[in-house]
Amino acid sequence: MNKTITVREAFDWITENTVTNAQFEELVQYIEEKYPNEKVLELQYKRLRFINYVGVIQCSDVRYEIVPKITLNPVNDQKALLAMLSVTGFLSISFYDQVQNGEEKGNLLDAFLTSFITRLLPELQKGIYKTYERQEDNLYALRGKLQLSKHVRQNMFQKSNAYCAFDEHTENNSLNQLFKCALLIVKRSAKNHRLTLHLERCLGFLEQVDLVQFSQSNFKNIMFNRQNERFRDAALFAKLIIERADIYNKRRNASSFSFLFQMNLLFENYIEAALKEAVGTHAVISQDTGKRLLRNKKSGYGNILLKPDFVIDNKIIIDTKWKSSSYNGRSQYVQSDIYQMYAYVTAYKDVERCILLYPKQEGETDYPVWEVIDTEKTIEMCAVRVDEFSETVSELKDIYYKLI
Repeated sequence: MNKTITVREAFDWITENTVTNAQFEELVQYIEEKYPNEKVLELQYKRLRFINYVGVIQCSDVRYEIVPKITLNPVNDQKALLAMLSVTGFLSISFYDQVQNGEEKGNLLDAFLTSFITRLLPELQKGIYKTYERQEDNLYALRGKLQLSKHVRQNMFQKSNAYCAFDEHTENNSLNQLFKCALLIVKRSAKNHRLTLHLERCLGFLEQVDLVQFSQSNFKNIMFNRQNERFRDAALFAKLIIERADIYNKRRNASSFSFLFQMNLLFENYIEAALKEAVGTHAVISQDTGKRLLRNKKSGYGNILLKPDFVIDNKIIIDTKWKSSSYNGRSQYVQSDIYQMYAYVTAYKDVERCILLYPKQEGETDYPVWEVIDTEKTIEMCAVRVDEFSETVSELKDIYYKLI
């Protein structure tokens, strides 16, 4: 029986009281194998928690849903997270319509899988993609080219047969094999009845397609053209499923797969999308690397690269911070963040204001504004809603136009 465990990133611990020893070890092993160069877990003696990653992991009979540690929406954090993912394009398929219509009811995994299947199924219904694939077979009639050496070996005593190589127009190609592999990986984890029905319909179209073990070389064999371009988004999603799958065998029994997203990066990308909507794409420079804090007197070269998240019209700098900005109604900040903003406002001569931008939480908070001594420059803290994209855009407009 599937068990679902919901935890907050960088906050809630999973212990051996929460899961069995075997389930605990399976989760650790999966993360170490699939995310070897990323700091996903904080691991201590007989307990672990997720650090700055959100999403869902399906491990055998346990589903782990990792939600943001900061409350995004007082009603449904999962749905707010899905909205952020849909805006940023962190997944190759947008599921904005499903989120807006409330179809997924905050279930992360069902939302991801529904996005995949509702994009794939209509395309399969229009017509399964077929290609001419090279085949070899021992036939009763000549077809294509006779493979003489193989014909001699195979048909020394079968004079009526011909060993041939020929091109066959077939659905058994790499693209459809990719879809079938991904669908079978997620099949066991799909519990939503409507989703399961759609999944089975997809598999019905792929009944004549071979099940193969995918590798990087298989992915490289998939080329897109005018005939199959309509499948591109679904193929990218299927590739993501397979890459994050742990074990897949011919008995159709998948053990583990995941969709995980780094929350700091997700928040930054979400704000970038909202900023471009609020003030125009031309006004926003992301990750600017044009300034150095110091100049080496001996070499003449600039040292200490500065890389603010966003420079807007060369007048405003915004740095996103995925952390809580208040406690019990009072603002709280990390002093090193203020030093960083002071470095920015010093190096960028025309910048008038540096803003530390946080996700807004419940309740009102009076944020400080600091004046840089002997200048008209300021450093301040601001927070914006992230549960509704239109509200985020509106609040960023207020921040921007207040300066003009």
